[in-house]
Amino acid sequence: MPEQVKTNYVDHICIAVNDVKKAEKDYIDSFGWEVAYRYVDEPEKIRVTGFMVGPTAIEVMEDLDGTGEVAKFIRKRGEGVMLISYNVDNCGEALDKLKANKVKLIDQQPRLFAEYNRNFAFIHPAPMHGILTEIIDGKYEK
Repeated sequence: MPEQVKTNYVDHICIAVNDVKKAEKDYIDSFGWEVAYRYVDEPEKIRVTGFMVGPTAIEVMEDLDGTGEVAKFIRKRGEGVMLISYNVDNCGEALDKLKANKVKLIDQQPRLFAEYNRNFAFIHPAPMHGILTEIIDGKYEK
């Protein structure tokens, strides 16, 4: 029997878009949502706008220079859901359980999202039926 990875809720869903400003406006105009945060992650080559829906963030993200993973995703599949992230109590412990379950992983150790002091790791899209999947601990608090 596989080990259960306790997940608390869907932490965030990332939607790859060609134009983050247009996508931001579309979500505001459609739902009346307020922007919860914006950031640029140079190493990941992304610009992100986030909206909070309960404890879950809906993020629209664009590639900064056409060479990052978001650009590759859009060239291959078009705009759309690129990532689903699950909140866990402890990323390292959850990663150990995924390893015990022999899940194909991108990350063998947690990475640090320094801006929010959160640890995260990626599961390869193959066992998740084409969706890049992330586990992340902590909350969106600075």
